[in-house]
Amino acid sequence: MTASGKNIGVFCGSNHGLNAHFTDAAQVVGTYIADHGDTLVYGGGSKGLMGTVAAAAAERNGKIIGVMPRFLIQRGISDQNISEFIETKTMDERKTKMMQLCDAFIVLPGGFGTLEEFNSLLSWSQMDLHQAPIVLYNVDHFFDPMVAMLENSYDAGFAPAENRQLYLSSDSLAEIVTFFDQFAHTLPNKYTN
Repeated sequence: MTASGKNIGVFCGSNHGLNAHFTDAAQVVGTYIADHGDTLVYGGGSKGLMGTVAAAAAERNGKIIGVMPRFLIQRGISDQNISEFIETKTMDERKTKMMQLCDAFIVLPGGFGTLEEFNSLLSWSQMDLHQAPIVLYNVDHFFDPMVAMLENSYDAGFAPAENRQLYLSSDSLAEIVTFFDQFAHTLPNKYTN
């Protein structure tokens, strides 16, 4: 993320959650992306952490691309006052479009959709459908249970332990930036047994 001009995909909740640190983290991410000349690519929402990360980037005159399916636009939760707004037909099309647009991903706390989006990103990376680094921004240990489940997958023989290199769980922006800068997409043989 040091070089400007990258598209950074952010997946996060359409609610704020009950911990104010979640909102603080969304503001930090939006501000960082804008201040470093990168583009925020996110779900296009005006509510919750989605709205916060976009507002933080907009406040610093950052470029913002929102991607949202039509049925959510019809619910009145979109923020189309951004640099570019892309309408999709389905949630899956939205994920695919964001994957195609982005050079790296940050996953902030969120609900079912956010967790599903992270799992899709990781699965698609494991299948070499994209080669972008993925970060769980682990605010106040929110993602600890997810990381434990991933560790269980390695221990149980369902994923190669080397897949740990595809993502980082961290609450440190400096560590996240270093991970992005040093990331190299490598894949072991998934089918070892």
